[in-house]
Amino acid sequence: MGTRIHAYLSHDLPRFDDTAAAVARLDGARREALAVRDYWRSVDPGDKGIDRWESVELPDERYYAGPDSLLLLVRPSAALISTGGRWRGFLSIEPLRRVHLAAFRSIARAIGSPKLVLCGDQYDDAAIDAFYEKGSQDDCIAALHSDLGPPQPSIDSIAPSLVAEAEHCPPAVWFVDVLPSAK
Repeated sequence: MGTRIHAYLSHDLPRFDDTAAAVARLDGARREALAVRDYWRSVDPGDKGIDRWESVELPDERYYAGPDSLLLLVRPSAALISTGGRWRGFLSIEPLRRVHLAAFRSIARAIGSPKLVLCGDQYDDAAIDAFYEKGSQDDCIAALHSDLGPPQPSIDSIAPSLVAEAEHCPPAVWFVDVLPSAK
């Protein structure tokens, strides 16, 4: 298996465990989530992903499976998007990045996160530990900064050197994406 894409978020859900309210908000991101599903169907016609958000309730978190392989895990202090897409492809394949980034941004807006923190799951051990220890998005940012150094300048314009590196291995880089409405 390859390195998957992770996106850390904050949220303004009044109750992290109110699945009905969360699904209602996530329905606002449905169009962009379906675009991810459609992208994957265009490159793998056998793909049979779901078309809506489904929830699983666990004691300290809520897990939402969305169209294609979009997954959202919500905990009291933060949220995490994971997807079947690979970090290397996200960095090097413009259509893949564009469709996923639009979905991530839409999900972030839906749950009230003014920014996304994007990285490959191979390199975020300290951040995932902070997340599961009830850390905030800022705690995850601090962990990534400590492990990987400062974030890359822009997720909208990937440096050619990173694109070239992604052809051979998943780069150990991360990004902070401030949503346009929050700038």
